[in-house]
Amino acid sequence: MTEDSLHLPDKEEEKKENSSSEPSLDGGETNGVTSGLATELQTRVEELEQENKELTARLLRLQADFDNYRKRMRAEKETLEENANFNFIKKLLPVMDNLDRASSSSTEAKEAIAEGLALISKQFMGILEKEGVTPMDCQGKPFDPYYHEAVTQENSPDHAPGTVIEEIQKGYLMKGKVLRISMCRVSGE
Repeated sequence: MTEDSLHLPDKEEEKKENSSSEPSLDGGETNGVTSGLATELQTRVEELEQENKELTARLLRLQADFDNYRKRMRAEKETLEENANFNFIKKLLPVMDNLDRASSSSTEAKEAIAEGLALISKQFMGILEKEGVTPMDCQGKPFDPYYHEAVTQENSPDHAPGTVIEEIQKGYLMKGKVLRISMCRVSGE
């Protein structure tokens, strides 16, 4: 065999062969490859971009839904805690009533006990106030069935009809809601 019969391709010929089988970047035809491939790729890119937009929008909606859920759960938790406190404090009110009665009924010989009870009552009321509990002030005010329960009704020349004469059991509000209504005597007609 001669060198002529063993023709080895040189590097320039290899480059021409390799480049002729690849499509050109401008979308034109090159050695039988049509612009259809470029159009197909462009269509696929547009489809993927649209899918990306849809998924991004969906993600944003899910994030907003989750934020709303978290806010709703926080509000429900606060309401639940408030209701639990409401019921607990309502059970403590008879203790407060008994402390008030004990301090008001003590004799002079038991002044030290009365002072101690008054301090306990004041401290207890301070704790309740920190939880949003406030006593109702109904003495001398018009009777309101949402806040007062009439235990007795009496004629009183000093008070207009339908006025609270005396508070028998103190009523309380907790954060503006009636915790317990006041039991009172009301002036009649």
